[in-house]
Amino acid sequence: MDTRRNFMRKAAVGGIAGIVAAGVAPVYAKDTGTRKEVGVEEALAIHRKMLIIDGHNDTPVERVARKENPLKWDQRDPSYHTDIPKMKEGGYVGGFFIVGNGPTANVWITLERTMQQVALRPKDLMYVHTSKDMVRAGESGRIGIMMSIEGAARWVDGKPELVGIFHRLGVRAIGITHGEGGTEPTMLQGTKSPYGPCTSADREKERKDAGGLTSFGMEILKESNRLGIITDLSHINDKAFFEVVERSELPPVMSHTAVFSECPHYRCLTDDQIRALAAKGGVLGIAFAPMFIDPDPAKATVDRVVDHICRAADIGGIDCVGIGTDYDGLGTTVPVVPDVSQLPTLTRAMMARGLLEKDIRKVWGGNFLRVFKSCLDKPVPKNG
Repeated sequence: MDTRRNFMRKAAVGGIAGIVAAGVAPVYAKDTGTRKEVGVEEALAIHRKMLIIDGHNDTPVERVARKENPLKWDQRDPSYHTDIPKMKEGGYVGGFFIVGNGPTANVWITLERTMQQVALRPKDLMYVHTSKDMVRAGESGRIGIMMSIEGAARWVDGKPELVGIFHRLGVRAIGITHGEGGTEPTMLQGTKSPYGPCTSADREKERKDAGGLTSFGMEILKESNRLGIITDLSHINDKAFFEVVERSELPPVMSHTAVFSECPHYRCLTDDQIRALAAKGGVLGIAFAPMFIDPDPAKATVDRVVDHICRAADIGGIDCVGIGTDYDGLGTTVPVVPDVSQLPTLTRAMMARGLLEKDIRKVWGGNFLRVFKSCLDKPVPKNG
């Protein structure tokens, strides 16, 4: 079965993809936009109105990997992209905080230390288990922590029951993979995901040869859907991507990625992937990783991030676009927006490109909040 072709045929019947294909959607692309001067205070006035939801923040696992115990989120630290003082300066309301990934930090230790942080700092931090929790975080001036696992294979370890345990502990998003794959019964996709720059021909060949969602991966997807856990497709191979998007009962996300037509990299979404994700009601978070933003990372600027936002909006509609910073997940690489306190610079750049306040509101958090309502607010079965 040609999963991608089947899914796109059905998606083209209606939904956002159909609207875009018909040429009805507004045009955001960089070559049609007129840049204008936007003052700092003007941008800050708009930025302060935003419910800023970050699709991907690695500070919990990074701090555990650096052997911080207890974690010191309350202390300003220039060696991290994220801490509480900088988050408050940048108007950061909350987002997906990674408490487990394969190579960096043990999920159980990271979960415990993250939960300690929330318990120690209730005036600054709160859990996000529902969409209303995220709104309350914004209204109360606290940071909403939605705990997420990146790459489930190692931590689920072939035992679907562990998904329920993670849910009880507060995890509300689970990634299919952190790039791992194979024939072992614990794997959720059949082959590893490639990484690095590539051509369209490279991408198409890899897609044909890849091993998609495994039977165990399908089992975990069903259990995540049942519990209302968001499925994150970041790092997934292309074949498994389309299989998850087709089979999921809930809208998935690609928490930190960018647009392949702007930067040809395996981690960036192709046009047909963006259309498929949009038709499913999902969201892609544009990352601040320079290697995803421009083929020459030295040329990755805030304005180039806006190029990706605009291109994704032209392909899939503005309702599918979000931001997934990847803060504290880039090693020694400096993000395009260097730390969380500087997020207003992106709002200013979007305004300069001519994006309306309602569009900026969707990109900064409105679209992720819609996914939260679809997934997190789903009633959990009594036996779950």
